Formats: sequence, structure tokens, C-alpha cells
Amino acid sequence: MKKDWLIIGVAFAVGVLATFVQCSVTPLLPVLKDRFGLSYADAGLLMTLFALATLVCATPCGLVIQRFGERRVGLWGLASMAAGLALGLLATRWTLHPLFLAGRAVQGIGFALVAVAAPAAIGRYVARPLLPLAMGIWSTWIPCGSLIMFFAAPRLLDRTGLETYWLLLLLALVPGMLAYALVIPPATGGPGKALPSRQVLLEEFGNGKVWAAAIAFAAYTFGFFSLATWITTYLSENLGQTILQAADASILYWPFSMLSNLYGGYFLKRFGTNRWLFILPPAGLAVLWPLYAIPSLGAFYAVLVAMGLIAGIVPTIIFASGPLLAKRPEGIGAAMAVIIIGENLGILVGPEVFGILRQYSGGFTLGFSALSLGALLQILMLYRIWQTGVFGPKPARA
Repeated sequence: MKKDWLIIGVAFAVGVLATFVQCSVTPLLPVLKDRFGLSYADAGLLMTLFALATLVCATPCGLVIQRFGERRVGLWGLASMAAGLALGLLATRWTLHPLFLAGRAVQGIGFALVAVAAPAAIGRYVARPLLPLAMGIWSTWIPCGSLIMFFAAPRLLDRTGLETYWLLLLLALVPGMLAYALVIPPATGGPGKALPSRQVLLEEFGNGKVWAAAIAFAAYTFGFFSLATWITTYLSENLGQTILQAADASILYWPFSMLSNLYGGYFLKRFGTNRWLFILPPAGLAVLWPLYAIPSLGAFYAVLVAMGLIAGIVPTIIFASGPLLAKRPEGIGAAMAVIIIGENLGILVGPEVFGILRQYSGGFTLGFSALSLGALLQILMLYRIWQTGVFGPKPARA
């Protein structure tokens, strides 16, 4: 049990560090927009290119993780993110936007490796009865990392400047590499272990149940990464907030989201047979998204808190379902790769679409209303996961 919790803790910590890198540009988007002279659509590309690199690399990661193991693949991911941050540092110093975009792509590759390897390690090495709670904890990695970044990034920038900001992020990855190397078990078959068989890959990449979870995740991240990318810009442009005030206002969402991640894991273990657990959270999101457009800071806070209290249940269900929906143990890595593909498909499309809607509509109302469509798609996909019965009293096991 102690070893299980140590694996959960280190995997979670490394996921939070990966989120630092993923969200490193969003709290500072207005500053970067001015520094590189970007349009709204070009600014959205800073998240889109990161997500595209993650999307492209998620599948290969799922293929090699069986051979090289969660430890080695995760360390490759951390090293890749460090290299991408180094490129970002140089691009900021020389004001080279193409180099900065290249750095974001390299960071996205590393993020893909960590995002597949860390939860796969939990799914493989943590005891089955502990898995729903473990995935509930794991699913707080993005809210936790985002909370820290939205709080710390504008303050670091105010005191140090952009170049030192990238350097500090790079140094933060070092203890994560050491802990991950020491705690996560090595691949049992060693470097010569064969890749998953063609049959296993075909089974998992053609597994409609896993794709339902992936599509649900895409619909979820379509909304929340649009919000995370543009929230500072919206508050500064529409509600007259400074960059620091806007970043602080957006922080309010993340603690409540983390809380719903955690009790989502409890609800899933206790009420996993109840269909309403899979329907009501995304239905609530569909109602709340358009309300962000109300031009009032008080209304903004109310919607942000209400959304945080229900939103975290969705990724908890998705992450917990991944290892259970895999058809066999050696297919867990491939199944998690499919889910990460879905996650980053939403990140790829959402911020860019939202930025385009803002660019050509002249406001944010149309963009916020469009996010409700993703919530409706989540209802359909989560209901299909419920129909599989993997969270029943006698769940299907991988």
C-alpha cells in the first residue's frame, strides 16, 4: 500500500510539472501577444501547436511504452520539455517567434510522453481497489498545475522578466526527473521486450469504448482549454482587469475543480452504477458556458465557482475508465494513448476556434456559447461508458 501511494504521488507530481509547461503561456498571453506582435488567431497558435505535437506523439508513445516501460518513456518526456523550454528562453531573448513556436512543439512532444506514461504507471502498478481514488487524485494534475501557474506566472514575470521565467520552469523539472527515476519501476522485460503485438494494437485502437472516453475528453478540453487560454485576455479587455488581477480572478476556478476531481473519484467508486453520475455534470456545463458572457465580475466569479464544483468529475471518470476499458493488460498503454489523443484534440481545436470567433465576431459571446456544444457531446459519450458496466459491482477487468 505504501508503494502504491508513492507511485501515485510521484506520477501526480510529474503530471503537475508537465502542466506547468503546458500552461506556461496562458497566464501571460497578452504579454506574449505584444512581445511577438501577434493577432488573436496567432496567439491561439501557441497552445494549438503544443497540442498538435502532443496529439501526433501520443500514439507512438502508446506503442513503445510496453517495450521501454513507463519510467523510461516518462523520463524522455521530461527531458523533451526541458529542451523545449530552453528553446523558448532563446526565442524570448532574440524575439524570434518561429523559434518560440518550435519550442512549444518540442514541449508538446514531452508532454505527450508524460501524459501517457504517468497514468499508465498508475494503471499498471496500483492495486485495482485503489484505482478509482488514484485516478481521482491523478485527474487533479491539470487543475493543480494551472492553479500554481496562474498564481505564480504573472508575479514571476513582474519580478524577474520573461527570460528568467523560462529558466525557472526548466530548473523545476530537475527534481521531478530524479523522483520519477527512483520511484517508478523499470520495464520488467528490459530494453529488448517486444512491442505490443499487432493484434493488441488493433484491438485497442479499434476499441469503440476507449474512443468514447477519448471523444468525451476532446469535448471537455475543447471548452476548458479555450477558457484557460483566453480567460486573462477576456478579463483584461472586457472587465478592465490588469494582467495580475485577471490571473488572480481565474485562479478561483482551479481549487474547486480539484475538489470535484477528488469527490468525483469517491462518487465513482460509490455510485458508479448510477447513470446520472455520467449525465448531470456535463449537462450542468452546457447550461453554465453561455453565462460567462454576462458583463459582470460578480457573475463571472459565480459561474467560475459553479463550474469548478462539477467539472472535475468528468476527467476523473475518463481517466479511471481508460485502464478498465482496455481489453488486456498489455493494451493499457495503447488505450491511454487513445485517451490522450482525445484530450489533445480538444486542446488543438478549442483555443484556436475560440480565438477565431473572437477575431471575427468582435466579442466573446459567440465563443462562450459555442462551448456548450462540447458539453452535449460529453453527455452522449459518458453515457456510453456507463453502459459498458466497467464501474459496476463486478466490473470487467483488463
